[in-house]
Amino acid sequence: MKGSADLIEKTNSSGVVLSDVRDNNTCRSLGHINRLDVDMKNEKGFIELQMLVTCLVVLLTMFFFIFGTCIGVWKESTAKYQWFTEAMDFAAQASNITGDTGEVTLNEYLAREYFTLAMDEFMDDYYLESFHAVNVGQSIPGGVAQSPGYVATITVPVFDGYVGMVGNQSVEVPMRYFAVTKSERVN
Repeated sequence: MKGSADLIEKTNSSGVVLSDVRDNNTCRSLGHINRLDVDMKNEKGFIELQMLVTCLVVLLTMFFFIFGTCIGVWKESTAKYQWFTEAMDFAAQASNITGDTGEVTLNEYLAREYFTLAMDEFMDDYYLESFHAVNVGQSIPGGVAQSPGYVATITVPVFDGYVGMVGNQSVEVPMRYFAVTKSERVN
């Protein structure tokens, strides 16, 4: 009979009676397979898939947050290094009053004062570890000095804050630079 429904009762292995109302046409198309069994077979792995997607979203969010923090720290340290080099170049040029490059050692105190003034303009906090004059042939960052100048070593804090799911972090970058003392002839 077309369109008639039958109540099918089955008992599963634990003794629970499973009842299902089915259309006779559905039973014929499924080949008399219990509809409850078919539904359970189609749901395999569904919960694992939801958990996998959720974990991937959380992990990607954390990755991009930490990656963005790293890019910000890199940008900040690059900017501070450029300010540091400008302050060193200014100090090397401003301390060379007479234009004689042989007086670099004599003008070390003056160069340090100019450097400190420039750095106080550019940055709020930095730690000056060393500042000294260098003559030709002495070692400098990256090799040997070909002309006299000044070498400074500082430590600059570029990040101090809370990083989500990591905790409080502080990043200090050591910086070293050699500024050449130049002399120009004025006619």
